[in-house]
Amino acid sequence: MNNILWKKGLVFAIILLFIEVSVVPSTGLIEELSFFVDVDEFDQRIMELMELGHMPSLVACIVKNNTTVWSKGYGKASYYPPKVNATNITAYPVASITKSITATAIMQLYETGLIDLDENVSKYLPFDLKNPEYRDINITFRMLLAHQSSLRDNGPRFMIFNRIFKNPNNWLKFFFNSPIAWNSYAPGKGVCYSIGTIILGLIIENVTKQSYEDYCQEHIFDPLEMWNTSFYFSDFDKDNLTRLYLWVGGNYFPYFQLPYIQIPAIELPLGGLKTTVLDLSHYLIMHTSGGVYNDVRILNESSVEEMHMHQYPGYYLGNLFSGFGWWGNEIYGGHGGNSIGAYAIMKMRYSDKVGVIYFWNQNSFLRVMYNCRRQEEIDAIKGIEIALFTKADEF
Repeated sequence: MNNILWKKGLVFAIILLFIEVSVVPSTGLIEELSFFVDVDEFDQRIMELMELGHMPSLVACIVKNNTTVWSKGYGKASYYPPKVNATNITAYPVASITKSITATAIMQLYETGLIDLDENVSKYLPFDLKNPEYRDINITFRMLLAHQSSLRDNGPRFMIFNRIFKNPNNWLKFFFNSPIAWNSYAPGKGVCYSIGTIILGLIIENVTKQSYEDYCQEHIFDPLEMWNTSFYFSDFDKDNLTRLYLWVGGNYFPYFQLPYIQIPAIELPLGGLKTTVLDLSHYLIMHTSGGVYNDVRILNESSVEEMHMHQYPGYYLGNLFSGFGWWGNEIYGGHGGNSIGAYAIMKMRYSDKVGVIYFWNQNSFLRVMYNCRRQEEIDAIKGIEIALFTKADEF
């Protein structure tokens, strides 16, 4: 009996550890649109794709001409009684899309002259951030933003340390001076989707003397009129907050209350954002319009272009290059978020600045950690994306 309880406790701890942690860019970029969708049958097609991809709900929107021209919710944000329909104001965790918000905050500090993109970030930290094998090479903001710092993808180990030591000051220096945190190549000589965004969040706090959350609220969310956006589940009415599910053997299993436990503050810049498709569309419009939303300038146009730029030519992750909080190729750019019980994609088509955003509320621990998906889910995601861009062409 004690052995069974111990095993259940271990499973619980592992699930809790990885809540809302995105470990891959997850942009799902596609090279060409070869799928035609009859507009009259659009909703039916979306529902078919949701069933194929085992999605209890889907919320989506389309941005065109710097305006949100369409948005809608499908299915159930709460699948079991009392059932709740998903709408365009239902909030979902968007995981690593948060990294794009963090990059925006860093670019704002750059514009005001508080930092330089190519200076040593250790200047703003209580410890010297260096790859132990290359202590003569400074880690810069550009490297961290573009995942070129040579930091490894060590989210799991980092979070284990964080939950053991509680106070980051007790272990950050130790962790980032340990070989487990670093790749063997030199900074600037390889791309690895890493936890460097945590360092950027710490610097935002050290430079501005505000918490990361307060800075984002004051300088990004409020100017963008993102009134239904927060890092805290407790800020949402439960009827406007999706429930999260795992699909196994033809059934949806709720993650109970585990996903609603707040992740530690130091991890928020990595993937802690919760928002709606309508709110996030304001942020995407800022990108499609060169830094402006509703006549309010959030970033200079040159800063937005810098975020979208291939920062280290020759280095790719899969077929994607890295900008600042932005992954792309020659056709599309954006960011995705992959979390326990949820998935989110935000993408812009460069040729006409059309953007789409879509979230759903089913995902598994294994798919978060290893980005392994069933083929039917891959087909559903691709089909939904093509359908949304095709629908955008009708406006």
